[in-house]
Amino acid sequence: MKPDHESLHLLHRLHRLHQRVFADPEVRAVLDAGFVQLALELRSRPEPPHATCTVPIELFTGVEQDRITAASEDRVTADRHDDVRLCRLFLLRRGARMAVPERHRNSVQRLVSYRGSGSIHQGVPGGGPESLGPRAIYSPGADDSDLARHWDIVPVGVWHYPQAHGREDWATVTFHSAAEGEIVDEFWNQRRHSWSVRNPKEER
Repeated sequence: MKPDHESLHLLHRLHRLHQRVFADPEVRAVLDAGFVQLALELRSRPEPPHATCTVPIELFTGVEQDRITAASEDRVTADRHDDVRLCRLFLLRRGARMAVPERHRNSVQRLVSYRGSGSIHQGVPGGGPESLGPRAIYSPGADDSDLARHWDIVPVGVWHYPQAHGREDWATVTFHSAAEGEIVDEFWNQRRHSWSVRNPKEER
């Protein structure tokens, strides 16, 4: 979904993350090194057409730590979804798409296009993965800071998948509200019309 002016505090946080990703030399060095390794991984095998890794969330500590005072438990839960507790790098081969839709059962995903461009095919809350609509996302230029053009938000439990445009591999930086040891990723099995779950806690 497109970031909009209905959530001003969220736009403010996205702007701060945007500045950290693109304007902080220390952060850029870590991200660039991570994408170099992912490119090597992609070149070493034909499938799957994507590679991913995590980067230390400490790089972004302090960016999203302000809280809104909550008067109810529901509001506290909503504020947790505004947190940044996990950062993943994702590299998708040019012209390719992720093989199956996925959703994050307990996490909001906020994605920014770092290099290249592509589309996020996304459903609606409570909907299935059968008909997902695309939204194009582009990497920023030197003087381009239009958050709505470069960022995408996937709410908790919404099916989605990325598809890279054809000119170059698509590098994205994704931020999650769930931590690495807590996030529950689900992948749609089209043949069985069911989904498989990956929970890091269950893998230990």
